[in-house]
Amino acid sequence: MICCKECIDLLHDYLEGSLAQETRDALDEHFRECPPCIAFLNTYKSTSRLCRETLHQIEIPDEVRHTLQNFLKEHKIQQEGM
Repeated sequence: MICCKECIDLLHDYLEGSLAQETRDALDEHFRECPPCIAFLNTYKSTSRLCRETLHQIEIPDEVRHTLQNFLKEHKIQQEGM
């Protein structure tokens, strides 16, 4: 059984469809039984969608965009190393 912390740790991969089917099934089961986690999932999806829509509508200075991209790449590398 997956706990709430594991659920949050796996959320990105869950939404990207990159989890093994067994893990995905375990998450689906957890979501059915855990209203706080399904609320978090729905908020995460809504926030991601809103950010994607908004980013296409605003102009970000190159320096800020590069800094943000570098930060995100570094953060992703750190998360993968954990």
